[in-house]
Amino acid sequence: MPLLRRKFGHRLARLATLWRREIDHDLRQFNLTDATWRPLYYLRSLPPPVRQTDLARALSVEAPSLVRVLDVLEKQNFVSRDVDPEDRRSKLIGLTEAGAKVANQVLHTADSVGERLLAGVSESALNECLSVFDQVRSGLQEDRERNAGESDTGRGQPGSRFPVL
Repeated sequence: MPLLRRKFGHRLARLATLWRREIDHDLRQFNLTDATWRPLYYLRSLPPPVRQTDLARALSVEAPSLVRVLDVLEKQNFVSRDVDPEDRRSKLIGLTEAGAKVANQVLHTADSVGERLLAGVSESALNECLSVFDQVRSGLQEDRERNAGESDTGRGQPGSRFPVL
């Protein structure tokens, strides 16, 4: 069973990388890179307004890295940053009109990649796979909560969102 779990984790991580690479390839025609299309994807998918810290968390990137990407996207007139009226230390990130058009293209491209890569997968197999993903995510959440106070393993500390698999 440990080998099976290791294979699962390895394949899941590798597949995620390959899936993103395929989307990245298809979006090159729009001069978008992985670093620039992913924030647009999440800004289009998450309910607005999106706090900069929440966007960084969704992207699994550190805040300073996201700031640099947002600078690029802002110069391209794809995003706007405003002070959060509820917390002046926080920024709210939104899509501009031009950014929304590009983000729609990103979503369309991601959907096309998904359609192409899942063409031979039955609906029942896909639903079963999603059920396994939900169970894994639930396990991650339970592990985070259970280990929130542990400091010697790094779990539960800021910046340590997931246990080592």
